[in-house]
Amino acid sequence: MAIRPQSEFPLMQEYKKHFDINEDVIFALFPDIYTNNELTPDLLIHEGTHLKQQEKIGVKEWVERYLNEPQFRLTQEIEAYKNQIHSIKDRNARSRCRIQSSQFLASSLYGNIINYKEAFDILK
Repeated sequence: MAIRPQSEFPLMQEYKKHFDINEDVIFALFPDIYTNNELTPDLLIHEGTHLKQQEKIGVKEWVERYLNEPQFRLTQEIEAYKNQIHSIKDRNARSRCRIQSSQFLASSLYGNIINYKEAFDILK
């Protein structure tokens, strides 16, 4: 796995057709992670989860389903966010991460696939 600049993400134009992308969005595309920022250990776990998901079912199929099947996207993100949240040992930091993750899941970043309360309840 290599950490590369977001500008090198090869599927940027395709992802922009589906999501609101800004300079802080992180992408995982097996075997690499694309970001403009330093990744904290919990974010590495989140993105690493996506890399494992892609390796398991195949990158091409994963990307196709992620872009076109909101329910699939939701399952993939829930797994990644749960892994991220549970990796944080400090209770207060874990709680903040759960709130922020719920906000992200309920946003246009993921195509508004769930509301905040549903996301918060799922990310226990």
